[in-house]
Amino acid sequence: MTDTDNTIVSADEIAAARERVGVPGSPGFEGEIGGSMAEFSAEYMTYIEDYLDDDLKVVGDRMMALLRSMGELHQGFAVSQLDHALQTATRAERDGASDDMIVASLCHDVGKTFSNMNHPAIAAEMLRPWVSDEAYWVVKYHQDFQGRHYYGRIGMDPEMRRKHLGHEHYEMAERFADDWDQTAFDPEYEAESLEHFEPLVRTVFSRTPRRG
Repeated sequence: MTDTDNTIVSADEIAAARERVGVPGSPGFEGEIGGSMAEFSAEYMTYIEDYLDDDLKVVGDRMMALLRSMGELHQGFAVSQLDHALQTATRAERDGASDDMIVASLCHDVGKTFSNMNHPAIAAEMLRPWVSDEAYWVVKYHQDFQGRHYYGRIGMDPEMRRKHLGHEHYEMAERFADDWDQTAFDPEYEAESLEHFEPLVRTVFSRTPRRG
């Protein structure tokens, strides 16, 4: 499936789903939903679960498309946000980081495509079902740690990271912010390509997502 292909399931797959549980509103379907969720039923959940499962199959496609779109975001820096992501992930990989931390490094700023102000929280929640607790936590709070390198120049507390002292993932967050993230705005740095990371991205986002 290409990034521009919006088809989630084939006609044959739709027909098979309808044959299994019946189409909402048809004689073979015992429960149906009308204009409100108050009419939701267990039978309807069975019907839509097939579609939800198919959505999961294209999460990797969607993340790759989102990462590519970051090539259009510069936000005043010498490199695009995609270049920054690639540099961060490359530094993580060359530093021996886990697969989850490499993918988290690549995707840590994808929230900027929607909102710069709270981009860490956006990116973290997008990643949460597929990555480790460590990777999720580092992405969620990475701005607090990166602030040491510039917050003091804009009237903010550069030691905001200290509020997280004692947390089990504190050292990884420092490593991420100090060694990989804040150094990754260098137009001369030779980073790996997005295609280099694509197999790992697709592997991580093909995992069975966890809840909570």
